[in-house]
Amino acid sequence: MINGPAKTEAQYRAIYLDSSSSLKEFSTDRRKYHKKYILNEVVEDEDSKAATMGRMVETLSMEPHLFDERFYLSTFMTTPTNLMLEFVEALYRHTVAATADDGTITRSFEDMCNDAYADSGFKIKLDAVLTKFIGSDAEVYYKEIREVRAKHLTVVSAQEIANAEKVVIELKTNLVTADIVNLVDDVQYSVHNQLQVENYEVFGHMFKSMMDLVHVDHANKKVQVYDLKCTWSVENFYNEYYLYRRAYIQGFLYHKAAEFWASEMGYGDYKILHPKFIVCDSTNYMNPLIYAMSDINMVDARAGFEHKGREYPGVAQLIEDLQWALENDKWNISQENYLSNGIVKLG
Repeated sequence: MINGPAKTEAQYRAIYLDSSSSLKEFSTDRRKYHKKYILNEVVEDEDSKAATMGRMVETLSMEPHLFDERFYLSTFMTTPTNLMLEFVEALYRHTVAATADDGTITRSFEDMCNDAYADSGFKIKLDAVLTKFIGSDAEVYYKEIREVRAKHLTVVSAQEIANAEKVVIELKTNLVTADIVNLVDDVQYSVHNQLQVENYEVFGHMFKSMMDLVHVDHANKKVQVYDLKCTWSVENFYNEYYLYRRAYIQGFLYHKAAEFWASEMGYGDYKILHPKFIVCDSTNYMNPLIYAMSDINMVDARAGFEHKGREYPGVAQLIEDLQWALENDKWNISQENYLSNGIVKLG
């Protein structure tokens, strides 16, 4: 289903359909999936800083006119880091949980600070944490995220924006990526940024996808999907993102989304090329690389595979497990272990 004009990012994310992000979440932590996508609880994401950088780079490079609709430039100098960031995010979660429909906060600030302190892992006493927090950039950050997250904006600092702009400049000038990110619509090509596809079916389950960049080559009847990733080490993408963060799931689902979209658009005879990941350096802002999925990668992503003694579940199995969990409301145990009555064979 192609749903007319593109929705805002907030509208898209509010659509109750699974996506590559939610399926990746299910594959690594089904209880977190349950809290985040079924119970709609606020759940901390360990990769939030890298994800924010990636979203800023995507927006600045592809849809700069939408930056103010997605991000809020804070008045603080720097974002809190490490344990203080964990404390602030925990305090925000407890504040949200304690906020009634009329906006009244039903718990005292002291009580919420106590819980946030317990969640954050600080070794120093709470009084010392509050001394660092009160009147600092961290307190400004806390107040601002309370205000803007309800509007589905992400709070960022001026330095974070400047860093994202450095990445964008590199993407647009580096020989590896310049031709890709600078391509515009012409007689041969149509270029689609943040392409939204909803209600496409994969193994009996409905999904939505928002693909960073899609090139349609009408002369050669080919469709190429690109996904942009920001990471601390571009040469470690395979281990850090493709395996650990399950990017292979994303690649497989994006390919299916592109197939569905192309058919709906009248491009049914076009070849859907395997997805490619544009990986940029969020630390040194240089030397981006392109990682291209192969035929074998696509087969493995569907069926599952093993790498260095570790098994990575395929999309087909994950969807079957997810549907079972949804039907049976079982989130603390896998289908396999439940059906075996908790008996797990070793080796």
